[in-house]
Amino acid sequence: MKVFTKILTLQLFLFCVIFVANAQPNRRSITSPEILPDNRVTINLLAPEANNVKLLGGWMANLFAGEEMTKRSDGVWTYTTTEPLKEDLYRYSFLVDGVKTLDPNNIKQLRDDSNYFSYFILPGEISNNYKMNDVPHGTVSNIWYDSPVLEMKHRRMYVYTPPGYEKSTKSYPVLYLLHGVFSDEEGWIQIGRAVNILDNLIAQGKAEPMIMVITNGNYFQHASPNDVTPPNVNIMEGIYKYAGKFEESLVKDVVPFVDSNFRTLANSENRAIAGFSMGGGQATYTALTYPDQFAWVGSFSGAFVVWPNVRPAPDVNDIDLDALENKVFPNLDASINSKIKLLYLTIGTKDPLLDPQHKVRNWFREKGIQFEDIETEGYAHVWGYWRMNLVDFTSKIFK
Repeated sequence: MKVFTKILTLQLFLFCVIFVANAQPNRRSITSPEILPDNRVTINLLAPEANNVKLLGGWMANLFAGEEMTKRSDGVWTYTTTEPLKEDLYRYSFLVDGVKTLDPNNIKQLRDDSNYFSYFILPGEISNNYKMNDVPHGTVSNIWYDSPVLEMKHRRMYVYTPPGYEKSTKSYPVLYLLHGVFSDEEGWIQIGRAVNILDNLIAQGKAEPMIMVITNGNYFQHASPNDVTPPNVNIMEGIYKYAGKFEESLVKDVVPFVDSNFRTLANSENRAIAGFSMGGGQATYTALTYPDQFAWVGSFSGAFVVWPNVRPAPDVNDIDLDALENKVFPNLDASINSKIKLLYLTIGTKDPLLDPQHKVRNWFREKGIQFEDIETEGYAHVWGYWRMNLVDFTSKIFK
């Protein structure tokens, strides 16, 4: 009888353990994020001891301010978007009692500058290009080069070679892709999805097979701060002081290195240059200053205020038109149209750089310079816009 009682007690104990375990959520039992049928998204976090949890979401008006999450009785904090989201890649993180953390239920993570995020992709015709799909893949090489212009040894660039490069003897056109301020050479690969975009567009026949070069556009960095600790400098003051120096290095250091070490079609008609924000400003300045180097030019929300001598003061987002005319491009005129096949300028209507962009575009028109003018309603200075721009731009070049 005693043995039977012990067995019954043990069974009752195990039943209670199992019941409690099933009644309380654990990390593995939580799905996050959940994409609902109407394209709203629910994000969940198990944090029973937390007093306050905010969600910092890339679809919000202010990514770093966040919105309050709701705590359920089982200790799970939850948030559902009030409106359906449009197709895109979205980054997010949590602020738990003031401490930033990622989603432990989502293995997908990325880095942009010093910030790490969880992310998800809401499917759609354009955003499907951001995924690693079942298509032939190119190769990304981690390359180090010297830059006499910047007086630096061992700067890093990433070089994408298209599918089939290793087994062929063919030479390819080259796209030089530049990042913005507070980003680095990994930005376009991680959050910009440039490698997946090229793989997918080439597989679909929408883009020509090409080599893509992404180097570090910060004059003071050897490589991303993830790998090489940068010096302690005032970034914005340095950008103003050393304006034009990286662009010179790009033409004199980077392009010759790439042409010497990869099978490239080494002429302007087979070279493109593009970038976002600071990189858009650098791309246009490089192409207009060295017109025999690049025939295809893309500026995505370009920060033309980073051009040498054009900004009235380091902390002012404005263009000095007299300086633009007499110091920056004193010899620029419509003759450039015979050398540049595509000058592609895009910006969103909510971008803080919209006014200086308007000034530059109007000045281009007065000079008779031809360009494709794209102004998109509702977009601010965001990665979601620049990924779309890259899809569109790469489908037009080298054609």
